Amino acid sequence: MAPRIAMLLGRSVWLRDARGWRRESFDGNNDLANPAITRLAEILSCECRESTVVVFEPEGLAHQTVESPRVGRSVFGTLARVRSQHPVVTSEVMGWGIEQPERVQEGGFSTLMHFELTPGLVHLHNACLQSGSQLRAAWSAYTAAAVCTRTHLATPKSKFILMLLPGFVAVAICANGRRSFRGWTGPMADRDWKALSALVVDSESRPAPSMGETELKRGKIAVIAEGETERNCPIWSEIRATGRIETVIGLDALAVGASRTPTSHPGNLVEGFPRPRQLDRLLVGTVAGCLSAAAALVAGLPGHLRDLRNIEASSAERVASLEVHLSDLSRNQREMKTLRIESAQGPGPIHVGRHEALLGLAAAVPDSLTVTSLSIDEGDHFVIAAIVVGADFDAEGTKRALAQSGFKPEGPNGWDFNASSGKLLMSGTYAASQP
Repeated sequence: MAPRIAMLLGRSVWLRDARGWRRESFDGNNDLANPAITRLAEILSCECRESTVVVFEPEGLAHQTVESPRVGRSVFGTLARVRSQHPVVTSEVMGWGIEQPERVQEGGFSTLMHFELTPGLVHLHNACLQSGSQLRAAWSAYTAAAVCTRTHLATPKSKFILMLLPGFVAVAICANGRRSFRGWTGPMADRDWKALSALVVDSESRPAPSMGETELKRGKIAVIAEGETERNCPIWSEIRATGRIETVIGLDALAVGASRTPTSHPGNLVEGFPRPRQLDRLLVGTVAGCLSAAAALVAGLPGHLRDLRNIEASSAERVASLEVHLSDLSRNQREMKTLRIESAQGPGPIHVGRHEALLGLAAAVPDSLTVTSLSIDEGDHFVIAAIVVGADFDAEGTKRALAQSGFKPEGPNGWDFNASSGKLLMSGTYAASQP
């Protein structure tokens, strides 16, 4: 079943029915509660489907470029510098996500981080649970627009994505190493339209300090619009006059892109929220079912005492088994709490020689592969997990490069690469890099 799609853009809630997209808008105020979030939570709590996907871009969502190694979301959230500068990565009530890290012209890598400044998305998450649904994914407007453009165009060349909607205007810059997002909510003043024109239109006429800036200024523009574009955007004629518009699409295309984006994308804002405790429901339901069956047999078959005793014994064994299972879960919960406290204190010192090992690993990993986890114990035994993110991945060449850097797979399961899923699991004993 296809998920239901809802959008919260600025102060407006967008939902689709048989007549098309309909919008509910709310005035800005100084109340602690965001009325648009409150209204969308009310809607999601009344309907019930298998899953829900939300495009979530309220006024309280921030976007910031962050220097980062080329790692996945889970590793990014454990970096001590990130946890210090952006404590939202440790929160279970505020959403956050990142784009795939990309190489920048100055060297190294950077990502664009999207995060809430105050809790809001958690109310939609709880509303879905109340209706029996699951909030499968929540995407910022940047992530949804970037994925939508890539899926809608065979060979996208757009460096700018312009969103022109009633009550919400935004521009996303998608150039490698220069990603950013800026949005305007509610009626825009003349100075706001001038700022938008400076970003999209006037930038082409200003001198560029580098080749990268020149390429950005000449980049194509993808437009996501709904309603009367010329009325929503007074500078629409100026934008068209640049001749750089590559495509104009509507909210339907944005919704399709959001629904088809894998939930494993690092930009998923709800990835850090606790999962629904479905196991507890299963245990409670199983115990209740056993007791109900026992009661029905007592009432309906008073003469079959032997069968009843067997059923009661079976129920008792099942309950005892469940109690043992619950005890194991409680122990696991205590261990997870201890690990969470230890991880919050930051990683310990790196063993002697680990610095060279990490440098060698970084040099050996190609751009088409992203390391998702790495562990090296005191005996130099290592386990590396990675996922393929590029079509030009060379498995044998990567295996040789890793072996030369000291990470040589050992045993029949030392190199486990699944070409269909793109997942790689590698293990062995680290040795000094070989020439």
